[in-house]
Amino acid sequence: MKTILLHGPSGCGKDTQADLLVDKYGFEKIVTGEMVREMYNISDPDGLKAYEYWGKGAFVSDELVYTMFPKWLERYDSTKDWVFVSVVRSAGQIALFDNLMKEYNRPLDAFVHLKLTEDIVIERRSLRWTCPNCGATYHKKYKPEKVEGYCDKCGKTLIQREDDTLEKTKSLYQEYQKTIMPILEEYRNRGILIEIDASPSIEEIQKEIITKLNL
Repeated sequence: MKTILLHGPSGCGKDTQADLLVDKYGFEKIVTGEMVREMYNISDPDGLKAYEYWGKGAFVSDELVYTMFPKWLERYDSTKDWVFVSVVRSAGQIALFDNLMKEYNRPLDAFVHLKLTEDIVIERRSLRWTCPNCGATYHKKYKPEKVEGYCDKCGKTLIQREDDTLEKTKSLYQEYQKTIMPILEEYRNRGILIEIDASPSIEEIQKEIITKLNL
């Protein structure tokens, strides 16, 4: 069983790359964003608290994420390969994630970091649209929806999130740069850090991920 963690700044395409691992290699994709949306939709108290952070354009607190996470993992098949997307967003979450994986006897095989410059992040976010129902994301240049304005998965009308504005994009990117450095240092020291340039095409990025993960 492989256990992979994909991470990168908003707009780097990490969800798209995780979806390709699901489609081509049978991974199960595990995302805290989906967790927050689902728990918010069912009015779970922790989900409601977590959604308040999103409304302010901030990351959900470490403690709250990992209070919710054990319950969320119960719905996944522990015998399959898992690809986590941005579940370690701060140095404080490293030990929390390690402890959670120990419960499943799943050591982390690789931390894949998709790198992007601030200019490219701004370009990608400004053209990004999101489904308010299922959380699927689309991009007018890199990943357009099949029918303009509507989600491929559930057919709902797409929206552009408020935190995709120029000012909030810059703020989130600067916050990301501060939090990512100690995370990269830790996984580099463990010998499981894989860094990949996320500026080429989806196909080129996927090819490099597959090669480096020996899939």
